[in-house]
Amino acid sequence: MSVTGWDDTESYTLRGAGPRGSGDEVARPGGSSLLTRVILMIVGCTLLVGLIAMGVSSVLVGRQQRDALTHRATLVGTLQASAMGQAVWEFDTRAVEAMIRGLMAEDPAVRSVKVWAATGGRGGHGEPLVELDRPSGRAELATVERQIVMSGSNGERTMVGLLRMTYSLEEAESATLTALAPMAGLVIFSLLAVIGMISVLLNRLVLAPLARLTRSAGAIAAGDYRVRLRNTRADEIGQLTVAFNHMAETVHDYTERLEQRVAERTEELRQSNEQLAVVNRQVMDSIQYASLLQSAILPDEREMARHLDGVCVLWRPRDVVGGDFHIFRELEDGRFLIGVADCSGHGVPGAFMTMTVSAILDHVLSETPDSDPAAILGRLNRMVRAALARGRDNPRFDNGLDIGLCLVRPDRGDLLFAGGRIGLHIVDPSTDKVGEVKGDPQSLGYRRSDIGHRFTTHRVELAPGRSFYLTTDGFLDQAGGARGFGFGNRRFSTMLLEHDAIPMAERRTAFAQALAEHQGERAQRDDITLVGFSVSPVLAAVSAADASSSHPVHP
Repeated sequence: MSVTGWDDTESYTLRGAGPRGSGDEVARPGGSSLLTRVILMIVGCTLLVGLIAMGVSSVLVGRQQRDALTHRATLVGTLQASAMGQAVWEFDTRAVEAMIRGLMAEDPAVRSVKVWAATGGRGGHGEPLVELDRPSGRAELATVERQIVMSGSNGERTMVGLLRMTYSLEEAESATLTALAPMAGLVIFSLLAVIGMISVLLNRLVLAPLARLTRSAGAIAAGDYRVRLRNTRADEIGQLTVAFNHMAETVHDYTERLEQRVAERTEELRQSNEQLAVVNRQVMDSIQYASLLQSAILPDEREMARHLDGVCVLWRPRDVVGGDFHIFRELEDGRFLIGVADCSGHGVPGAFMTMTVSAILDHVLSETPDSDPAAILGRLNRMVRAALARGRDNPRFDNGLDIGLCLVRPDRGDLLFAGGRIGLHIVDPSTDKVGEVKGDPQSLGYRRSDIGHRFTTHRVELAPGRSFYLTTDGFLDQAGGARGFGFGNRRFSTMLLEHDAIPMAERRTAFAQALAEHQGERAQRDDITLVGFSVSPVLAAVSAADASSSHPVHP
């Protein structure tokens, strides 16, 4: 344990706690110290008091010096008036002038002397008998007047004249400054002594402990929680030291508990992450296996290509598995069913719906001998609705599908189409246009679906070079572009026309590229399925006029 500090308050460091060496690395803030500011305040206050004291002393001493000098001038005037009584009586101006010159030579403070005779019309208000003066400068002056009297043989005193003397008080000012010099020295010495004593006491009793507290607090702020302060004082500094030690102990204990708690939580989090990784791996394995199962119900594109002139399939679930699937069923007489379905939900729920709908569709096909698309959709609507009836009590449970289904009859040179909210797009190179046979505005299996709805069957002639496309709304509604609009029917039709000249097998890559360019960095919002195919009629007697016709057929 290292111990440093002052006489009665020391700081020490606990071993084995906190970072090492952080106490000496605590940065000291700039600016003047408290001791400097206190000394400056003391110096200012002392100088102010000293100046006030010097000013008051100057006034008092100056007044005393002026009073003394005025008294001296009065005595000099009295003595001088007594001395020149005989000369004034005799009007002996030379003698009077000689006396005045002698006085001015002996006393520099005398600035002017005027003498009047009391007889012969020469009083104090007439022309003076003798007048002598010299420059008075800027010093304050005092005027002394004394009667000139002469005593007779019988002792009677007779006024014979008047003496008026002007006396300079400059000597009083210089005497004041001389008298205040020792006092100023005493004040300065006292100031220095007081500053020194107060500085030593203040630094020892207050500033040094506060500085140690500041450095210790800085060490704690830097992360060294080992600092403690020893204390033997009971005053405010001692109370502050006790409070600091309590704070440091609390922070140290809390930090140790916090570190232990963080370590425990970290270990728990690591174990939880390992368990989550295992669970996630199991879930992903299950989803990957579900993807294999879902892929198993999808038709083989190579098998589809054996019955068609050309085929392209773009199946892109939003997640590993999805709610879209496409349909291909081979029938008798070279006929086949082809279509797409968009079930509610994405991911695993959507995949469950595709498995359910696929199973129900297989059952419906086994019970529909003529394979009429409208009859198939009507039967499928009722059976999906019945299969999901158990969950209808939950208002949030409402599932179904949209579907477009074609019965292709090459032996008759046509196809029959029925749809529920999915249409059939037809590209005819002879007209260079894209036509659309819209499906019924009726979904299948939902709570809102009409269980008794009769779907419409549309008959479309087959023709060489004519292409047919079925797509779910995931392709058409995919957001993209600068403003985030959907792909849309117009852009979709333009895409079909632009790539109609390339082989059908290469169109899937072209369609995927067009969708990616539109989508940009935006996320896929729905499952996407697009099926395109072309088939030529077996009968050669199909006319060009009939090739562009589409007729609704009601079974």
